[in-house]
Amino acid sequence: MSNNRDKLLAYIPIANFIADMNGQRAEALIHDISDYDHSIIYITPNRITGRKVGGSLTDYAIRLINEKAFEQNDYAVNYLGRLNHDNLILRSSTYFIKDDGRLIGLMCVNIDITEQLRAAKIIEESLNIDHQAESSPYETFVMSTDELIRKIIEKKIRYRKIEELSADDKRFIVAELLSYDVFMVKGTIPLVASLLNVSEQTVYRYINEVKKDKEES
Repeated sequence: MSNNRDKLLAYIPIANFIADMNGQRAEALIHDISDYDHSIIYITPNRITGRKVGGSLTDYAIRLINEKAFEQNDYAVNYLGRLNHDNLILRSSTYFIKDDGRLIGLMCVNIDITEQLRAAKIIEESLNIDHQAESSPYETFVMSTDELIRKIIEKKIRYRKIEELSADDKRFIVAELLSYDVFMVKGTIPLVASLLNVSEQTVYRYINEVKKDKEES
């Protein structure tokens, strides 16, 4: 258990307030970033994303952390997320929970705006106005690090077969996975090795090569 757990749980009343203020189509979560794969320590009753305590960080949340967005801002607001299995579109915001300037957690708010966007689209089509919201990048609400890994690899290989990938292709995929810190989670090396059809030793070699290239650049 993280030493910051009590500090993070102190934000529960605020999470409840935000969720209640925004109605039944909103939820708020509190993450402890000491464990990316089991970061969710609290979620309000309106679980529109189907997530639960013990769930993981999303790909977008990990990217915010890696890019150190918290050093310049206290929060990131109004980015879009997509819940694929229900075809929902969410408006999401993240508050960076810090302790003496050090990031210890996140409070994330997700509001289902699917119906509002559909209504807006009908109005805009009748007025012949271009709608840009759906072309924006989406946060993906993955449920585990394993799913995140599979999603990243799937995006990178597109319609190709694993057998068609070169060593450089696979090294590039490992570099992308490194940017999400997935290898901090136990058991990910064997999974990546299996998905890329290489040995675990090869994955370790790719990781070391990517890190070395980054240090030299």
